[in-house]
Amino acid sequence: MIKKATYFIALLLVSHIAFAEGKGKVYTSIAQALANPASVTVLNLKGQELKSLPDDITKLTNLESLDLSYNAFTSLPPQVMKLKKLKKLYLNNNAIATLPTDMSAFAALTTLRLDVNPFTSPAGELKKVATISTLSELNFSANKVNAFPVELLKLSHLTELDLGYGTIKELPKDIDKLTNLKRLVLTKNSITTFPPAFFKLANLNNLDLSYNGFTKLQDEFANLSLDVLDLSFNKSLASIPAIKGLRYINIKSTKLNSEKLKVSLGEGSMIMM
Repeated sequence: MIKKATYFIALLLVSHIAFAEGKGKVYTSIAQALANPASVTVLNLKGQELKSLPDDITKLTNLESLDLSYNAFTSLPPQVMKLKKLKKLYLNNNAIATLPTDMSAFAALTTLRLDVNPFTSPAGELKKVATISTLSELNFSANKVNAFPVELLKLSHLTELDLGYGTIKELPKDIDKLTNLKRLVLTKNSITTFPPAFFKLANLNNLDLSYNGFTKLQDEFANLSLDVLDLSFNKSLASIPAIKGLRYINIKSTKLNSEKLKVSLGEGSMIMM
């Protein structure tokens, strides 16, 4: 009995060491990963011209990060939704037109990149994404989103949201439901004003409003606790309020006066021109 127990403990130890050695290693092929599936936590298949995944990929039961970007997927591979420990999924720069209606099977997913895909109904696809309640980082830029879906307001854990390169004109009146939002990218949209609730986003510290149509910023911007603000290429922008505590501001291709900004913002702010 003692010999059997000793053997069993040794076997467990060897398995633990093998898993620990593999954990964190970046695997770059499915074949390589399947050789020792239990140890794989990171799989990078970026730019391999893939159109589908083998069913065996579901054997990667401890997979936490999967990079499928820059491939040729036309839909979300169904096997991916069976990876219960998956936290990070990169599907940007593919050929995906539609997503599954219900994506709530992603029980642990926190980071999702879907930017640069030819979605037939971008706003509609975003509504589907909103069924992933665990999301904290979402990049859906360059997908021509024409409206901010209110369904996204359900994502209470969201800290980073990128909806750049769309045609969004306004934000939801109750956008303050995104209480944990820290970074918001709205570059190259058509926004010129914000609802009062926007200025209640107490955790927002990084805001990209470049390439919109601003002529001035609302006085309420002074109430935000911003660290980083990008206002570049708002070519008619001539006035902003004093935003105390701002560490970095980009005013390239605007009408803003850098010398006046130095006075109003304080010496601690770095101004990019």
